[in-house]
Amino acid sequence: MHTRNATEECLAVVKDMQKGKLKGVFHCFSGDEQQAKRAINLGCKLGIGGVLTFKNSGLDKVLAAIAPEHLVLETDAPYLAPVPFRGKRNEPAYLKYVVEKLALLYAMPEPEIAAICTANAKNLFGF
Repeated sequence: MHTRNATEECLAVVKDMQKGKLKGVFHCFSGDEQQAKRAINLGCKLGIGGVLTFKNSGLDKVLAAIAPEHLVLETDAPYLAPVPFRGKRNEPAYLKYVVEKLALLYAMPEPEIAAICTANAKNLFGF
């Protein structure tokens, strides 16, 4: 779900429609900690991309309270390239910068973060 400037509204719709069968991704998640927890409790993952690497995004503080088992990686290509490519065309190869930031945030090795997020995506999409 693309929820830009409408996270509360989307959470309300998912809550109303959730009958134990809905699942999905809050794309380019940029909400607060409570919104993150509500999305997770509704059976959704949080899509994390280049915004995490932006100096003033605050997403790092939100994710500090969220286990990596609730995250999937996304590029939003061609938009929202991570630092050091901010403002340029985004591409999948830049996910490594998002993984680096998550590894620092969770004090985990990069391969472990990548494996967790990959497993989350495979589970979510039935692979």
